[in-house]
Amino acid sequence: MKNLFDRLIPLIKGRIAIRDGHCRHPRRDGSGGGKVVLVSNCGFYEMDNFDPLIVHLKAACKNFDREFAGALLRPYGWALTYKLKEGKGVDIVDAAKLAGTELARDGRMKKGTMSAVSRHFMSLEEYLKWVDS
Repeated sequence: MKNLFDRLIPLIKGRIAIRDGHCRHPRRDGSGGGKVVLVSNCGFYEMDNFDPLIVHLKAACKNFDREFAGALLRPYGWALTYKLKEGKGVDIVDAAKLAGTELARDGRMKKGTMSAVSRHFMSLEEYLKWVDS
């Protein structure tokens, strides 16, 4: 995350300006607008584990004058590799590819597509068995 922010710094000026009633750094001339998409994996089962990351990135997008264009979030992503070998979860990978197509074509990913990437493919009980073995 720090590397991302470090790479965005040249796009803004060091001074402060009011934008939308809030102190922000203005864009440098010629930097134009841009979009930020979060692609993140988590080892835990629950989706709320992503909440602090999303809040932080959305705040940074406001400061860097960038549009937050959505998030592809994959809980317990480590298990997907194993499930794919069993022929399960292929639709999750397909949804991630579709999200990229939507982003390129429409400038946004559809909520249903993002949800498909995040969908559960095992029960909490099965997940707990896997992590405890």
